[in-house]
Amino acid sequence: MISNRRLINVPRQRQSELVAQFSWLHGVHENERGKDVKILSVSVFDHWLSQEDAGKLLEDVSSEEQARRDGLLEDFCAKMIGETEVLSFAMRGRKKARPVFRAFKSTAMLMNYCKPNGGKALGHRHFYVVLPQLGCAFYESWDDTYHFFYTSRGIELAARNWATQSGVHLLA
Repeated sequence: MISNRRLINVPRQRQSELVAQFSWLHGVHENERGKDVKILSVSVFDHWLSQEDAGKLLEDVSSEEQARRDGLLEDFCAKMIGETEVLSFAMRGRKKARPVFRAFKSTAMLMNYCKPNGGKALGHRHFYVVLPQLGCAFYESWDDTYHFFYTSRGIELAARNWATQSGVHLLA
């Protein structure tokens, strides 16, 4: 029998370690970031958009320009995936407060998820993952911008390298 599952739960011991490492993840997932959680953003834009900029740059975008932006972000994700472990997670339990970490069965499935609008591959509006080796969560956003959430330093240098190689910008 062939399984159609794209993800597999990580082993129980590793689950426990990841739950402890990402004890702050539920707050981020519920948009209630604690004081100790920092954010670093990755964008196709070199600055935070004002309301006027957003109107000009996010509305009526040509298909060619959107494809260019998507390609830049997809390249960033590919570099990230190539250099560090990336795991999916789902919030479980009655209050959806307990993360369950899952590994992708193949790099191709992971690449299909970690790209613009890739969250739809798992029925999500946007994709979201964790990078255990770098101690951060990585979320897709709606405005051609992605966000790293973290509590300890480590992601900045790696993100800067991936951004430089991909032609995207880091915004703090």
